Amino acid sequence: MVQISSSFQIESEAIDADHRHLVEIINEITQAIDDGRPEECARLVPNFVDFAKQHFAREESLLAEYAYPLLEKHRRHHHSLGDKLQTMLNLAARVAEHPPARESLRKELVYFMLDDVINEDLNFKKFLSEVDADGKKKVEK
Repeated sequence: MVQISSSFQIESEAIDADHRHLVEIINEITQAIDDGRPEECARLVPNFVDFAKQHFAREESLLAEYAYPLLEKHRRHHHSLGDKLQTMLNLAARVAEHPPARESLRKELVYFMLDDVINEDLNFKKFLSEVDADGKKKVEK
């Protein structure tokens, strides 16, 4: 089971809710594999991919709203994850007949969350905590 500890929360409810939902889908996929129901991956993985793309759009919109200075770098990162998402789709199509694809899919899902949340999203956590709703730096009192 994949879990996101509190230290990896961004402290933006929308983003954290998306991350929790992505983890729920990952856990559903891995549970299907563990329970000997790999054919369900053909349905679950496309849902994961679609939601991940929606999450990217929501996250980029929020960062644009707050004038995040590294937004373009973050967009490029999301774009680079497109290959990983496609790999997951390809693996999902093969897991029912090809057992080694099951472990590969499991690893890709976990690496995706590590790459997106830990390697990239934590970079803007501090920034978001220091700006107000107008995207201006909060003044310490």
